[in-house]
Parts: sequence; structure tokens; C-alpha cells
Amino acid sequence: MRKALLLCMAFFAVLIAACGGDRDGATGQQIQVAFHDVPYRTETYLRIGYTLETWEYEKYNLELQQIKVLNADTREELLVIDKKDLPLIHKNPIDPNPYFVTDTLKHYYLSIQLPIPLGKTPPRAVSHRLLLKNTADRIEFTVEGAVFSPRTGEAPLVIASPLKGKNLVFFNQSTMGYHFYVLIFIHNGIFRPERYAVDTGELKEDLTTYLKGDPKLNTSYYNYGRTLHAVADGRVVHVQDGRPENSGDAKNITFNSADELAGNYLVLDIGGGRHAFYAHCIPGSFAVKKGDTVKEGAPLAQLGNSGNSTAPHLHFHIADGADLWTSNGVPFVLKEYTKTGIYAEDGKPGVPVPHERHTNAMMENTTVFDVE
Repeated sequence: MRKALLLCMAFFAVLIAACGGDRDGATGQQIQVAFHDVPYRTETYLRIGYTLETWEYEKYNLELQQIKVLNADTREELLVIDKKDLPLIHKNPIDPNPYFVTDTLKHYYLSIQLPIPLGKTPPRAVSHRLLLKNTADRIEFTVEGAVFSPRTGEAPLVIASPLKGKNLVFFNQSTMGYHFYVLIFIHNGIFRPERYAVDTGELKEDLTTYLKGDPKLNTSYYNYGRTLHAVADGRVVHVQDGRPENSGDAKNITFNSADELAGNYLVLDIGGGRHAFYAHCIPGSFAVKKGDTVKEGAPLAQLGNSGNSTAPHLHFHIADGADLWTSNGVPFVLKEYTKTGIYAEDGKPGVPVPHERHTNAMMENTTVFDVE
């Protein structure tokens, strides 16, 4: 299975229309939307997440060059994804892993987040134009289809933050990559357990670094040992404790099962079929046990470095089931946070910004924020 999971600090990293044109392998083939999620708002965009299903075009010597996402009514180009930026494409043969026997695929699958700037009217319907090239004669042609109507009449789940503090960063949620790309093909189903998961970080006050001292020591990281809080009222349905931690960035833990990738973790049933997952906790730090009921904001455990992790962090997501793998991640937004900076992903220092309070929103991938 494709290794589309978690930034370098993630717990699933081991696993992982009508047609236009008349070239061989295109006529009669289709692209369609396999599933699409409730849109969610950040401080910048309304983000619409979905997955496309296509025919196995590479069997016909075809190569995908570009994807254009269009307003189906006006034909306005909403997003253009060139070859170098194409999403991960799931196809046979799926990369093997020691934990699952995956199904044989008969289609290709790729996931997209469509960002619509705030203040702009979302499209009533979205369509797609794929540009392909025949690798034999180098002739290009297009295929159009996969029309769907975004679920703009529905609202995402609103929760409290699982962490409180200053100079926080939530990676990998508002981006086309890592968690969002994960698809697991087992039991004749397509599961996307960490679809909108985040990996959390905490920066020094000047927004320059995550740690001071030896990177092989967990205590060198500013976020290590932070309290993890209940994001809503709920009931604890699973606690896994007793697993060892990695030593800072050493990634020196080995695994015997897929469940061990999550390290020490907790699952909180918050009602409505929704479950909150907290992974990579410090062993022995849990303040609750299976069966306990908790109120929003209650302390649950401490942020650690257990499982498949390359530095202390919390892996957090909301899913429609209590199982780590055969469930589907759902979008969520925070009740409140204050944007205080922008983090430079290329390793350069972050940039402070005038404080902006946001409600019922999620941050962008490089947003630095505070939660009281």
C-alpha cells in the first residue's frame, strides 16, 4: 500500500462522466466521484474534499498530465493540478505491507481538496477535465466528467481543541497529502481512517524551532508532556497503554502489528457515530479508563512519542467508527482559536502576524495559533 500516511511524525506511515477524446483507452471510459465529504472552513478557504475514481488508463499507454477542476455551470477553472503536483494515485499493484491483505483494484483512485476562497460563492456543481498523453505517439487528449454537487448545505463537526497553549501548529489537515491521501482497500471496501487527521507541533516563542537541546531526548521538545483534553463530552471506549516511546527523533521502536503503530492511544465516543482518536501518548499518563464518561475539556493523557513517530506529537482525528483502520475520517473545525503567526515549512523562521480570532474554523497547514 502506498506510504501516504502522516508527516514524518505519523502513525500510519508504514501502510499504508462522460468522456471526450477518441484515443485508444479513452473512448467509453469514465471518471467519477467515489465519495465526497462535508466542506469545512479555514481562515482562508472553504475546503471541499473528495476522491476520484478513474479507469486504469496506464494499461493503454496513457499518462496523466494535468487535472482541471471546473465550475460545471460556468466552466470557470477552480483548480489546476499539473503533473508535478498530482495527488497520490492508488492503483495495482498496491505496495505490500505486513499487516493487511489488500483487495485487488480495478480502478485508480486519487483524492483532491478543492479550496474556494472565503467570500466567493461555492460552485453549485463541480466537474473535471483530465489531460492525458499517449506515451507511444505523444498525442494529448482530454477526458471530462466526474460531476458532483458539493455538500454546502451541511456543516462539519465543531469541537474544542485537543490541545491548549501557545505557538501551536496542526499539520496535514488542510493540505492535499499525507493523511488526506490515505485509502485502505480491504474487505471489499475503501476506508479512509485518517482523512482529516492532524499532527501537532509547538514552536518556540520566536517561531524558529520545536526543541532545545538533544533531539534524541523527548524532553527537549516543547510539546512533550502537554495535557490532552476531551474535545467534547463523551465516553472512553478504548485505552491502549504500556507501549514504549521512541527516543526523540530516533524512531527506534519496532512493531509487530498495525495497532502498535498508534503507540499508546485513546478512543473517545463523542456521540452521533463520531469517535475522537488520540495517538502516541506517554505510557502511564492516562487520566481515564475504558468506560469513563468525561466532559469537554477534561484531561485525558499526556502528549508523547510512542508508536510510529519521529518526534513527540499528538496524532488526532475524528472518524465515523471506533476501529483504527475500518473507519472513515471526517472533517471538523475548532470552536475557537487565535492565529498568531505563519510557519515556514522550508525550515526558515516563522512570521508573527496581528492576532486574529477565529470561530468554527480550522487553520491552514502553516498557521501558528493559540488556544486558551
